[in-house]
Amino acid sequence: MQMETAIQWTFRFLIYSMTGMALETIFAVDGIERVSAVKIDRRVPKKYLEGFVSLYMIPLHGLGMLFLYEWGRGISKEWFWLVRFCWWAVVISIMEVLWGVFLKKVVGFYPWDYYAKSKFKVLKNGYTMWTLVPLWGLTGLVFEHWSDLLIHLSPFVSQYFLG
Repeated sequence: MQMETAIQWTFRFLIYSMTGMALETIFAVDGIERVSAVKIDRRVPKKYLEGFVSLYMIPLHGLGMLFLYEWGRGISKEWFWLVRFCWWAVVISIMEVLWGVFLKKVVGFYPWDYYAKSKFKVLKNGYTMWTLVPLWGLTGLVFEHWSDLLIHLSPFVSQYFLG
């Protein structure tokens, strides 16, 4: 039973991490400049649609979704959608701030430090932006279905690997 649980958690961790990294990369192509109202320095011209993401985000996407988001989903599952929207907007914003503070203390920077240049920054260092708060609420609502699907698929994945 422990191996089955480990496989299910590993499956969801990997999918959550890859989903988060993919969405960050896509959002970095153009969305981040729109919500920050700041021009982001790029290595290549924008026409190449180059996105950027940091590997420091893997624990936030994988473990954050696996343990914090799934837990929060259990709490908020029966709430009215507007209340859940507000819940996710606040919770995900707080997690972004906490992860940024943690990275700043441990590695000396956080990968989205360009937020500090935005007039919409939250806190002096810009660990998140006010323009992201509604996007986090929407993301939380969409991920409810994604999370439910992955939890539903997890037993099938472990059966596949355990035979």
